Formats: sequence, structure tokens, C-alpha cells
Amino acid sequence: MGERSSTARQPVGISRVPTRAARRARAAAWRLRLRDGGVDRGRHRRCRRGRSSDRRAGPHRAPQPLPPSRRRGCHRCLPGCRDGASVGHRSSSGGLRDRHGRQRRAEARAPCGDARSGRRPRRFARQLGGRRFSGRGSPRIGAAGPVVAPSPPPARHRGRSGHDRVAVAAGRRGRRDRGGQTRARSRVAARSALLQPGPTIGEHDPGHAEAASGRCARAVVVNDDRYDVAVVGGGPGGSSAATFLSRGGLRVALFERDVFPRFHVGESLMPATMLLLEQMGVRREIEAHGFQIKYGATFFDEENGLDRSFYFLPGQAWPNYAYQVPRAEFDTLLLDYARRAGATIFQPASVEAADFDRDGVTVRVGGAGAPETVRAKMLVDASGRSSFIATRMGERHRRPNLGKVALFAHFRGADRLSGKDEGNIRIYVFHDGWFWWIPLANDTTSVGAVMHARTARAWDGTPEELYARMIARCPAVAAGLTRAARITEVHREANFAYVNRPLVGDRFVAVGDAITFVDPIFSGGVYIALRTGQLAAESILSAFRAGRFSARHFGSYQRRVERGVAPLFKFMHKYYEPAFFDLLMHPRSVGGIYEAVLNVLSGGSFIRFRWRTRLSLALLFAIARVNVWVRRRSGRSVESRLEW
Repeated sequence: MGERSSTARQPVGISRVPTRAARRARAAAWRLRLRDGGVDRGRHRRCRRGRSSDRRAGPHRAPQPLPPSRRRGCHRCLPGCRDGASVGHRSSSGGLRDRHGRQRRAEARAPCGDARSGRRPRRFARQLGGRRFSGRGSPRIGAAGPVVAPSPPPARHRGRSGHDRVAVAAGRRGRRDRGGQTRARSRVAARSALLQPGPTIGEHDPGHAEAASGRCARAVVVNDDRYDVAVVGGGPGGSSAATFLSRGGLRVALFERDVFPRFHVGESLMPATMLLLEQMGVRREIEAHGFQIKYGATFFDEENGLDRSFYFLPGQAWPNYAYQVPRAEFDTLLLDYARRAGATIFQPASVEAADFDRDGVTVRVGGAGAPETVRAKMLVDASGRSSFIATRMGERHRRPNLGKVALFAHFRGADRLSGKDEGNIRIYVFHDGWFWWIPLANDTTSVGAVMHARTARAWDGTPEELYARMIARCPAVAAGLTRAARITEVHREANFAYVNRPLVGDRFVAVGDAITFVDPIFSGGVYIALRTGQLAAESILSAFRAGRFSARHFGSYQRRVERGVAPLFKFMHKYYEPAFFDLLMHPRSVGGIYEAVLNVLSGGSFIRFRWRTRLSLALLFAIARVNVWVRRRSGRSVESRLEW
């Protein structure tokens, strides 16, 4: 009977405790011991408190823990409580009981994922100059040397400084023991994490750690940079970004190399621009300035002698009108508004170089009106077609067959249409290219000739002579300028359509013409600049809240820009095809095609299209392909006008 059996023992099915659950249980037990002030002592005190009722008597009753909520409940290893009515039920013995009647205590630490909890202390303590926590649980307050409380995850940016001051207060809660004496036990209150702005410009912070009182922990202040964002360029894109960033509480420095007002092309606005001006807060000032209002566009086809007017549709997210603006006045208004919004404007100041490092960017500036170097955390490239970032760090991709040259000037006394069509932008299409005709206020008209680059290269004379020759080749334009006098010199712009890379990077983004330039046929330059400036500001504010400034964080901004620009480029290519231009001159509201075209031409490409609009555009392009076959069968030309 006492002998051991020689046969092999059969395995016994014993349920195993999961390793992860065991680790969680040990961690929960460790936290409870630390919370109660010791290993053995805390355990016995916890048992005594749960069983004796005389501790509730007397004026010095120990404070009871708060009942947990569904979100900030007990540790996941403790028994769950699904009955909402029984959560936090306080028994007569002074403790908290769960739905099974077992006595428990509320968890002092917030669960993982709570934005107000003190999670990830190891990651942020080193960045803030503190030391890592060596043990599990909360650090003790009152130990030798400064103690940095666990930093909360990147919180929402507040204040004008653009930097976060993370202050974590740790309270001491005294409890009466058996001898009547008070025994202080320290722990970190994660809920007391406060986000405060750093010192303003010019102020001196007396130190990185400051004790508010004997009951508070030290606070760590990080404020090394002069500005939060440096904006290169004071055009519509730079002014838009600076306005929204300043309004968001960041310190913005904007550098513009020219002295405003200055002449610039792109006087016609899209109706969706008015929505952006409203969001910026400058729409009333623009409307009160006295710019020429426009309600649509008029196309003239010299080959067929046809003309067609398009009027912006009411009932959209934007108004059914826009303005024709001299850019010298319009850009000055936007830049002045950015200054009033809080941005610091350096003008004239030319940015010569930008040195990026792990903590920010150092901008080297040339000019009498700016410092030699400026330190910032982010850089916004709004330098226009000069493309500060793409010239030094990336490359420019030109659109094939879109190498165009524009010669333009301002006239006084040119003919105008009557009534509602007076302010319409006019497009004259003829054999050698096309003209824009933009009526401005004060009897001023902007007239520009767009031709292929090889036509300009083959010309041996001056730009003024070539400009006069192009006017003579288009009889309708020549007739409208018979009584007009040119009041400006002839300006030249070349190589319109391009896309720069990179669009975003570590601690920089590009906006406006620094990203891309679309053919001026649809007058989308100002709208793209304002819209990308707004989107860039939203992305940068999000980066400051999250504390992440890598190119990956700005990927959503890049996708939104590419999605908004793509329909304009597609329409631009189709516009130069005779088969598509025929449909444009003979529109039929079949399947909502007319409304879809006006949606794109009004600036709706940066707003996500509804499925009906996308379906109507697909139908339009399908009809255009059928029209190519019809023109080829009839012996008419199907060659794109991009080959001019």
C-alpha cells in the first residue's frame, strides 16, 4: 500500500490561470499595498478597516473613497460590476461593496486611455527633465530631490505661448491610526494634472521646478523657442495660415520680402473664397472695400462665334457671387488682418535658409526689418511660385503639355458688358490661345493673353510687341480695347501648371502656390492658397496638441490637398479638348451635369462631393469621350489645344 505505482500517471486536467491575468493580479495587489502605506501594515489596516465599525465614530472619521464610475471604475482584474444601480454602494461598515456583496475600495488610478489620467510617465519624464520612476505605482512626494509627477498625454493646446506647462499636484491625505496620531501617506493624484501656458515673450522663468506649497509637487516648464511657427511669405496662403494659427493661440512670425502693396496676377476669386473669408473674419472688410462684384463667367469661342454665360448657383455652402480684386489691395488687407490677429510681421525680410533639427527649425533672415535668426517649432512655406522648400529640399514636377506663357496688363476705359454680366470674367478662345478679361473697380480691366511656351520662345521681339500681336489675332479683344489706354507695363508669367514635392515633412508644410499652380482658366489660385492655409493651420494646431511634428502626422493634410486639387487639374486638361469645350458651350442639364460643373468651378473640389455630384461628373466625362468619336467621324479636329 505504501509502494508507489510503477505505471505511468495520467495527466490531470487542471485549468490554468492565464499569464496576463496573473500579472495583472500581482500588479493590482502591489498597488493596493503601496496605496495603504506598506506591505504587511497596509494589508492588516485594510482588513481592520473593513471589519470594525468603531472607526466611523468620532469627529475624525477617515475620508471615504469616491465611488467609481463606468469609465473610471476599479481595476480590470477586480470583479466586474455591470449593475449600474449597485456601483459604489456604501455599506454600513464604511466600505464600498460590489454587486456580490464583497467589500472593495475604489481604484485611485484612472484606467488606461483616459485623457485626464497620468499615463505613460516613463516616456515624458525624461523629456521634461525629470527622472524615471523606478518602482511600480506612484512616486513618493517629499523624497530628496525634485520629483516630477507623471505627465499626462499630449493635451489640448491653450494659451498664447503655444507651449505646455505640465503641473501635477500630489496631495497628502492624513488618516487617524489606533493611537490617535496622523500618519501621512503620499500618492500622485492623476486627476490634478493641469495644463498651463508657459511664460510669454520676454519674461524669465525662474526655474523648471517650482513648489506651490508644501502639499504640491514641482511643475516642469518647457519653453525654449521664440516663436511657435515661422511663415515664409505674406500672400493669401501665408496670411490665411498666420491668421488661423494666431487665433489658435500660437506665436507666429511671418516674413515677406516685398513691401506691400505690390502688383500680382490672379484678380478673379471663386465663390467658395467668400466662405473662407467669412471664417477668417475679414469678409465684411472685403465687401466694404468696394471691389467689383461678379456673378458668373462668360465664354467666347472665336471659331464658331458662340458665347455662353454661366451664373453661380444659389443655395450652396457659399454665396452665389465673388469679387474681382486688384491683388495689390487684396493681399494688403489680408496681411494687415493677420497682424491684427496676433501674428508678428517682418517686412521686408527675405528668408535665406532654414536649418531643421530634432527640436525645431532655425530660420536665417536677411533684411533690415527682421532679426538675423529666428527659432521656431514649425515652418510654413507660403513663398509662392519661388517654392522655398521645393527649391532647397525637393523638386518641382511640371504637368505635361501645360507649359504656357501669359502676358498681361491693366487698361482703363475698356468696354464692359451691361447689367448683371458687367463683373463677369470673360474667356476668349481663339486659334493661338486664349484671353482673360477681368473687369475691376474704378474702370480698370485686366487683360491677359495665354499662349504656348514655344510661341513665346520663337518670338524675337519684345514682350510688348508679342502682346500687341496676340491682341490683333483676336478680333473680339481688339474691338473691346479700341478706346482703352494701358496703364501698367506688360507682365510675364511662365510655366503655370506644376506640383512641388515634398508637400509636407518633419516640422514643415507648404501652402498655396508653393504646393501647386493651376492654369488660371478657372481662377483657383487665391482659393487654393486660402484653403490650404486653413487646412495647414488645423493640422499644425493638432500637431501642437499631440506633440508630434513628423511628416507622418501631416499625412492627412497632404491627402486633403491632393484630393481637392485633382478635379481642377482634370477639368483643366479637359478644357483644352475641343470635344469637351463643345459640351461646355452647349450645356444640357442632364443628370445634374450643369450643377456639377458649376460646383467644381465655384471651388467645391476641396469639399467632399456628394455621390450625385461624382456620378454627374463621371457622366460628363463619358459624354465627352463619345463626342470625340463623333467629331472624328465628321472629320472635325479632335486634337487637344494643349498642342498650341
